[in-house]
Amino acid sequence: MVRYDSGRMFIKRTKAKSGDKTYTYIQLVESVWRDGRPTHRVVANLGREDLLDPQKVDRLIASLAPYGRAQVARAEDVEILGAKEYGTVYVLSHLWSRLGLDVLFRDLAARRRLGFDVEAGVRAIVFSRIVDPCSERATIRWLDRVYAPDLEALQLHQLYRTLDFVYEVLKDVQVGLLERVTARLVSDLRLVLFDTTSVYFEGDGPSGLARFGYSRDKRSDRPQVVLGLFVTPEGYPLFHVVLPGNTSDIRVFRQAMDELCSRLPVGEIIVVVDRGMVSEANLAALRSAGIGYIAGIRMRHLTTREVLSRPGRYHVVDRNLQVKEVHMGGDERYVVCYNPEEELRDREEREAMVAYLRAQLPKVELNESRIREDACYDGKWVLTTNTALPPAELALSYKGLWKVEDAFRTIKNPLEARPIYHWKDERVLAHLSLCVLAYLLERVIDVAFEKADLGITAQTAIEELSQIRVCELAIGQGRWITTTTLTDRQRAILNALGVPAPERIRASEVIVAK
Repeated sequence: MVRYDSGRMFIKRTKAKSGDKTYTYIQLVESVWRDGRPTHRVVANLGREDLLDPQKVDRLIASLAPYGRAQVARAEDVEILGAKEYGTVYVLSHLWSRLGLDVLFRDLAARRRLGFDVEAGVRAIVFSRIVDPCSERATIRWLDRVYAPDLEALQLHQLYRTLDFVYEVLKDVQVGLLERVTARLVSDLRLVLFDTTSVYFEGDGPSGLARFGYSRDKRSDRPQVVLGLFVTPEGYPLFHVVLPGNTSDIRVFRQAMDELCSRLPVGEIIVVVDRGMVSEANLAALRSAGIGYIAGIRMRHLTTREVLSRPGRYHVVDRNLQVKEVHMGGDERYVVCYNPEEELRDREEREAMVAYLRAQLPKVELNESRIREDACYDGKWVLTTNTALPPAELALSYKGLWKVEDAFRTIKNPLEARPIYHWKDERVLAHLSLCVLAYLLERVIDVAFEKADLGITAQTAIEELSQIRVCELAIGQGRWITTTTLTDRQRAILNALGVPAPERIRASEVIVAK
């Protein structure tokens, strides 16, 4: 007795010679086990390959379809019902979850009865700030253009309630952000960088925060708020403070340091600040709190003049960076930094200005001693510190302040935190907090690309990912969801971010007859 154990069926092509010619025959065969050994069993002979009638093959497939799970359709039966942007939300959702921000907001929302998914509301506002910065009203329209089933039920009033919720839990959000950055992104938090910027309002703004003050945006005609931000040397935001727009940088720094002392083990960190934050009272407060600091000194400060007047030999740190330490006595150390290229630019700018003044005001006598004094500052800046770091490391740490400036540029330009259209202090604070979260996601992307040497920015990647679409297809009575085929560039972006490729088809297998 012969025993067959059936397996899968497939098409087998067999070549046979007839005279001087070779023909290919098509058979439908099944892989089987015969008496414990694998073999093939012919189910049907379909004839010579060159004589097969495509229409007969189509009819054969259609006649077999009722016995399978696949649906058979002709190309003209396929209808594209819609296509929505998907790649951006897909990638940002992965990063959001990887940082644990979904858990953070769900845990905070669990304490309140809000009647809607507030974590989804936070995600919608943050993601739209990255992909298509807009108002909450426009965010609802943006959600109509993207494939995000868990966000599509959100309504405008719920986004406003989301802002109110974020304000209520603002301190918890700041703590959660700090914990996640230090636990998941930064292995050694020794340096923290701090700087401030201003963000202006369109209109009068709220009565509490909106004030006229020094505008970094050159919009002195607009009321503003002051944003102070701590970031890591990698550029990850740690936490921020928001104060009325007429608050001086020195006062902003003092309040920010109070926040820092309450959240971080201050004996283990060094704060790097620009010269605009420095006052003797602030430095004394840092010393009394046991906080290390690296601070720039205003160039025309008396101490700066004394430091620059001391002799000493410069040591090369980098192509355009030389340093020398100057000993002035006391516990503080001073380091002079020198950039030869910047010296040349400073000298050319000063000489051009002097030439212009002499040409325009020939009868006015210029202060020649002041001009010579100004030349002493060309290409130089002075740092003070209470740490034991080597001069080269001090200089490089201070130069890292560009990371904060870069954060401000990103928050205010591509993320469009400005101008602010909210009229309540609470919503302004929530709005800026979510802008900082959006910047965190962008910075995570940029750092991943830097490590992968991909040579593109987060904003370029967002534009590329926006081309990954989800298409809804109608084939006969069935509906299928499928994603567009990934390009090599899109695959490289996903690989650099450690995000898996999206699922291609989210329904039964489809056979399309051509």
